[in-house]
Amino acid sequence: MHCFAALGAASSIPAKSHQDFHSQESLSLDKIDKATAAAMAEKSLNVVIVGGSLSGLFQGIVLKRLGHNVRILERASPDGLREQGAGITAREDIQDYLNTYDRFSHQPYSPGDASIQFINQTGKVTKTWKMQLRMTSWDTLYYRLRANFDGLESDYVDTARTEQQYVGYVAWRGTVVENQVSDETKALFRTWVNYFLHSSGHILVYLIPGKNGSLKPGERLLNYVWYRNYAADSPELHDLMTDTQGRRHRVTMPMGKLRPEISAQQKAHADKILPAAFAEVVRLTKHPFVQCITDASAPRAVFFDGHLILAGDAFCTFRPHMGSSTNQAALHALLLRRTFPRGDIPSNHQADTAFQRTGKTTERFTMEAYESEVIRYATITSLMSVAWGNKNQFSTRVFLGSVFRLALAYVRIWLEAMLGRLTGGL
Repeated sequence: MHCFAALGAASSIPAKSHQDFHSQESLSLDKIDKATAAAMAEKSLNVVIVGGSLSGLFQGIVLKRLGHNVRILERASPDGLREQGAGITAREDIQDYLNTYDRFSHQPYSPGDASIQFINQTGKVTKTWKMQLRMTSWDTLYYRLRANFDGLESDYVDTARTEQQYVGYVAWRGTVVENQVSDETKALFRTWVNYFLHSSGHILVYLIPGKNGSLKPGERLLNYVWYRNYAADSPELHDLMTDTQGRRHRVTMPMGKLRPEISAQQKAHADKILPAAFAEVVRLTKHPFVQCITDASAPRAVFFDGHLILAGDAFCTFRPHMGSSTNQAALHALLLRRTFPRGDIPSNHQADTAFQRTGKTTERFTMEAYESEVIRYATITSLMSVAWGNKNQFSTRVFLGSVFRLALAYVRIWLEAMLGRLTGGL
C-alpha cells in the first residue's frame, strides 16, 4: 500500500480527540516535482496529513485533486482554530493558489486591493505607498479551504449546489402512431404545431418521426405535451409522482411506472376539457410519462482555468416551452470549436479576439469570452421560457412580472455591450 504522510501545523494528536477531515476526489495539478508526480501517477496514495490548519488544508486540497485518498487529522475544532489567527495578507502565491484550486472564486474573500498610508499624531496622512495588498482573515481563508477540501458548510462560503426548483406545474407527455387516430385528427394535426389553452394549463400536439426515424405518413408519431398545474407539496402532486411500486419520484415519472388509476383520471379529464382531437391523442397513449417543470442554472460555466466546463443541461435547465435545451447543447459544442481549435486550453489573459455570434471572424476566442456567451444565451433563453410558461399557466400579473425581468436582462446585456465597446476603444 502506498502511503504518504505530511505535517501541517505542528501539534500532537491524541488518538481519540482529533478532527478527521476525509475526502476523495480526482482533478489535476500543475506544480509538483517530476519524481513525485511519476510516483503519484502510478497509483493513488493514501495520504495522512497531521495538522488541519491552513498549511495542512493547502497541501490536502492539492493532493486530493491529484486523485489521492487524503485524511487530515486535527485535534482542535474549527471554532478553536478560528481564535488562532486574525488578519492575513493574501500575497501572490495565495492568490495563485486560489485562482487554481478555489471552486468558489466567484465569491470575494477580500475587501479589495489596498495601498499603504502613514498617518501622524494629528490624523494627517503624511506618506503613501502605492501597492496592491489583498487583505483577508484567517477564518475566511480557513472556511474557504474547508469548503474546497471536504465541503464543510459555513456562513463564510455559499456551498449550496444548484438545485432544480419546481415551478408549480408538470408536463404530461406521450406519443401515438399516426395511423391509430381518426382521419379527422390526422387531417387537423398534419403539418402544424397545435396549441389549445385552457384555464389551468395548455397542451400542444405535433408530428415527429416514427419507428426507425420513419417519415412516412401513417408511421409517424403524434407527440403531445400537456402542461397542468399541481401545487408543490399537494396531495395531488404526491399521488402523481408515486409509482406502481410506491416509490416517490422527485422530477420524472418514468414511462411504464405511472399508476393505472392516475392515468385513467388523466384520460377522463382530457375527455372533459380538451377538444376531441387532443383528447383522442391523450386517450390512445399507452405509456405516458410525467416531468415536473423546474428551473436550475449554475452561476458559472468555466472552472479551474478551463479544465472543467459545464455544458448543456448541466449548466442551465430551461422550461421546455422554447424548445431550446438541445439547441443550447449544440451551441456549446459550436463555441468549443472556436475555443479549442488547436486542442489546448486558451488563457483568459492572452490577446485573442472575443467571440461575437453575429460576426464573420474565425479567430480564436478566450475561455472568458466563451463563458460570457453561454451565460448570455442561458439568461435570455431561460427568462423567455419562464415568461412563455407563466403566460399560459398562471395569472396576467405573474406573466407581466416575468416579462419585466426579461426586459431588464436585455437592457443589462445591451449596457454591458456598449460599455465594452467604449472601454475597448480607449
